[in-house]
Amino acid sequence: MVTLELVQNRLWLAAELRAAQAGFGIAPDCTLHLRGFVDAGAVTLMAEGHLQDATRVALAEANIIAFTSRMVVEATTLGLTELHEPTFFAAKSALCPIWPFC
Repeated sequence: MVTLELVQNRLWLAAELRAAQAGFGIAPDCTLHLRGFVDAGAVTLMAEGHLQDATRVALAEANIIAFTSRMVVEATTLGLTELHEPTFFAAKSALCPIWPFC
């Protein structure tokens, strides 16, 4: 059975992996915001009854990867070596609403 915690972890790991693949870490100031964003997305999945729906969970995973990719673009533009709070808010401004996160 798929649980809220499993989906939260899957989405968080997808974001971490995407950042790492691009050569970026996630700074503590960004972790706070991004983790809350991921967790809220998983709660939306649960509230909409999609935790057991592999297709919807995969879509959420693809969307958090896209979101993280946008953060990487922002970090690169700013000359940063880690994802920071400004990269999170720039991606959020550019991509929201992006289901199920906002």
